[in-house]
Amino acid sequence: MNKLGDGYGDNAEVWSLAAKYDANNIYAAMMYGETRNMTVLANDHFANKTQNFEAVVQYQFDFGLRPSLGYVYSKGKDLYARNGHKGVDADRVNYIEVGTWYYFNKNMNVYTAYKFNLLDKDDAAITDAATDDQFAVGIVYQF
Repeated sequence: MNKLGDGYGDNAEVWSLAAKYDANNIYAAMMYGETRNMTVLANDHFANKTQNFEAVVQYQFDFGLRPSLGYVYSKGKDLYARNGHKGVDADRVNYIEVGTWYYFNKNMNVYTAYKFNLLDKDDAAITDAATDDQFAVGIVYQF
């Protein structure tokens, strides 16, 4: 990938390290990764570097309920800010999500989740990211 939009590096790069535990009705997973010249910002520029962390813990009850707690964080380094300044660091994503799924059978489930957005307004002003909390409900049918 050759990107020249903001004058930084020419190649998109990514690496990550992840681990999971999935036994005895417990699911836990973590991931850390970094990208370079790959993550598109709201201002149509690429982040020179991002550092990303995700973690989730879930428990599957025998009667179909699956509560979940997750955390997602991403920090942009050496960004091209909305105000035109270069070399700025800012949080891109920072939230805790609490949710639950209910599985009717192996093909159908319903879910609800609430995302507590922890992103502060200063970082959001740089990255143009939303700071609102979010609520979601849904139904999934898998073929």
